[in-house]
Amino acid sequence: MNHLHRNRNHFFMPRAFLGSTSDARAVDTPLSDVFEHFPDALILADGEARVSYLNPAAERLLGLSLNNTHGHALDKVLTLQDGETRHPVQIGDFPGQHTPFAGSFHLLVRNGGGAIPVQCSVALTRSGSGATAGYMIVLRNASGLQQYIDKLVTQSMHDEHSRLLRRAELVKRLWRLLQETDESEPQAFMFLDLDNFKSVNDTAGHAAGDLAIRQIAARLKDQVRGRDTLARLGGDEFGLLLERCPAERARQRAVQLHRAVESYVLRWNGNSYRLGVSIGLALFKTHQHSLNGILAAADAACYQAKRNGSSGPHIQEIELD
Repeated sequence: MNHLHRNRNHFFMPRAFLGSTSDARAVDTPLSDVFEHFPDALILADGEARVSYLNPAAERLLGLSLNNTHGHALDKVLTLQDGETRHPVQIGDFPGQHTPFAGSFHLLVRNGGGAIPVQCSVALTRSGSGATAGYMIVLRNASGLQQYIDKLVTQSMHDEHSRLLRRAELVKRLWRLLQETDESEPQAFMFLDLDNFKSVNDTAGHAAGDLAIRQIAARLKDQVRGRDTLARLGGDEFGLLLERCPAERARQRAVQLHRAVESYVLRWNGNSYRLGVSIGLALFKTHQHSLNGILAAADAACYQAKRNGSSGPHIQEIELD
């Protein structure tokens, strides 16, 4: 039995869909004006999950027409995926009662290809015997909201001055590397601490310091591989995770980074400023060390390089056993 039937060019909701507790007067309420102009996509199906109605918004969102879908199985018309795992989601996976829009998203696979994020609300009613009497599914196009959320997430992950990742994201990726990589692969982690940066800030001002951070960050980024993670830790400090990187290659990368900073000249209001960098390099095998141990080793090596001063080596390494 279809959930909607036509009468005098109006749609009416049958009593079975509304349930035994619904006011009988609601059965006689024409729904065409409501459903046809409803801004969200509305899909109705009968107790056997056959499509009985699509409003115009649903036709546009699905890329299908009511004429082509009426009486078809719901799972052939509506294809949803989990927004994170991309696993298929069936309408039967939703709770048996009305589910309001939530913060999570599903992906709607459209007719003709492509997927868009949607928020999905499902309601179903049961007959007196407990059998499912009908489905009402409302889909809200969440493309704009998803883009806004993605933008906020990106902003929260990146430092506004250097445009690099923040410390928290770098630490998270190091932790994930330690959790997910079982093999004893060579890895490397660096702390980089700029030299003479405070004097630039004090002499030329914070605007000049911000410019130096941006330009040095760009130079550092040019020296790292796509799978490496470079982040600004705060102030004049940077961190770099080099995944699956043999010790000798990590040492070469440290030298390249050092040269990139040493060759940099900040030009500000007719004056020129040079900066240096102290680098602490921790070499380790994935499953043998803790996150805190790796961070502490790189920090200790960087501190030693800083203490060496202008006459000593600016790169210090610690190879963890």
